[in-house]
Amino acid sequence: MRTDPSITPLSDTGDVIDAWSDLVLFADAQGTVRATRGQPLGYLPGCDRTGEPFWHGLALGTGSLAETLERFPAMSIHHIACSGGRNYLLRIIPLSDVVAREGGFVVVATDNRPMETLYESYEERLGDNISALSDSITLFNALFDTAKDPTFLMSPAGVVLSANAAAGARLAQAGPDQSRDMPGLGMEAVLAGDSSRIVRRAMDALDPGKVWTGRVTGADDAGGFPAEATLRRVRLTGHSLFQLILHDLSPQVELRADLRDQKAEVEKMNIALTRVIKAVEEDRREMRQTLTSQVRQQMLPALDRIARAEAADVREGYRAVIEERLADLAGGDFSGQAGVGQAGVGQDTALYRLSPREMEVCQLIQLGRTGAEIAGLLNLAFETIQTHRKNIRKKLGLRGTRTSLHAYLRQKPPLS
Repeated sequence: MRTDPSITPLSDTGDVIDAWSDLVLFADAQGTVRATRGQPLGYLPGCDRTGEPFWHGLALGTGSLAETLERFPAMSIHHIACSGGRNYLLRIIPLSDVVAREGGFVVVATDNRPMETLYESYEERLGDNISALSDSITLFNALFDTAKDPTFLMSPAGVVLSANAAAGARLAQAGPDQSRDMPGLGMEAVLAGDSSRIVRRAMDALDPGKVWTGRVTGADDAGGFPAEATLRRVRLTGHSLFQLILHDLSPQVELRADLRDQKAEVEKMNIALTRVIKAVEEDRREMRQTLTSQVRQQMLPALDRIARAEAADVREGYRAVIEERLADLAGGDFSGQAGVGQAGVGQDTALYRLSPREMEVCQLIQLGRTGAEIAGLLNLAFETIQTHRKNIRKKLGLRGTRTSLHAYLRQKPPLS
């Protein structure tokens, strides 16, 4: 317990001795004062005057030595009250003839006021110390009871002396206030398995003021929980106690387990993704090899023949072959557009054979324009438009069929 450094400890007796102020009168056998020593009493003028009976100077209210000794027997301490609420202690000590041949007295008057002041001071200091102790106990109880971690005060023998509410709740003791049921329990009721033995060894080796920490298993109704133990030796007057705090590590352990599971799941996903990427790369490599092979085997020879052919119809034939091969290579890309199937791919490819002017005529026919309107829009003669229509039907494979060019183009995606 800490005290105010300005408060003098009660065990210091120097103040008591210094505060004791005595007036010593040396009187002869008749009680007449012959000499004085010490501090006169300020509220008794003439108390240290020589040549007068001591009972006069001390205001004892007696008229003779015999009456004085009768009212205030020698070798006793008497409390003398004076006016103004002041008082002092009187002691009359007779002298033997060995000390004084004719006898005499030593009269000691001790002023009580310094002692009363000292008493009041010590009473106030004692009250301050008691208040400080009470405040310390209140503060300790507040910190002890509101701590979130299970906290125990234990004897050197490992017996629980006190426990906070968190300890009672975690260890699931019965009763409305579980912590009240814990004093008297052994360490085995607090720690599970070998943890009690580990903490006992730490208690034996721990020096005052030092702290020991370690991983232990706390006891509860679920069979135990992982905890970090903090052990302190608290030195008191004449003996020591131990403070044991158990910090529950269950949330951390569960979090680590969840992280391990998530990490394993991510690793599995990474492996699966790596395999998928590898398969895609293999497919792309095979497709690239297939495309390269077809270009080398089919298209390059055709291009070479086109370059060497002199007749226009021969070049046109090779050109048609190349277009068909390109359509075959790109068939997977066009197979799902606008409901056009594999047959539609060939027909769409036929549109690629049209000249730019023929494509313009097809766009206008698809929009529902008549021959005369198209001629006016393109600034061409009507007969020229009719010639373009015939060539378009021939290139699209419609010649000799009943399908109109407008109906055919309406089934195709917009050409504009």
